[in-house]
Amino acid sequence: MLVDALQLVAAPAEEQVSSLPDFVCVTDEIAMTFGDAYLLVPQLERAGLVPPDAAALLKHLDDYFEAIPKDESLAKVESLDSHPFWAGARTLAEKALRLLGEERRPPNFSGIKWVKS
Repeated sequence: MLVDALQLVAAPAEEQVSSLPDFVCVTDEIAMTFGDAYLLVPQLERAGLVPPDAAALLKHLDDYFEAIPKDESLAKVESLDSHPFWAGARTLAEKALRLLGEERRPPNFSGIKWVKS
């Protein structure tokens, strides 16, 4: 889940949109999917599955999402391709993937059942 959450953050805008169901708020889902996956990072680090340098960068990305600017335009799917915030998130996610020894690829959420609220 962590790697696929990072793949989603690192993906180009059009891939982010096509990776998620059309009934979700894509920008929220990107941030929340990473946030949910990040919750396991301390355990993964203790188990030796995430190296300390990657854990530190993942913490930085989590903090980055926590400090998301109060800019309503960031919620619009169009901002994924144009807003510096999303470019910064992509860069951090790409670096984290490299530290984890993963290549960039489309996220695989085939095991997730998305539910409308």
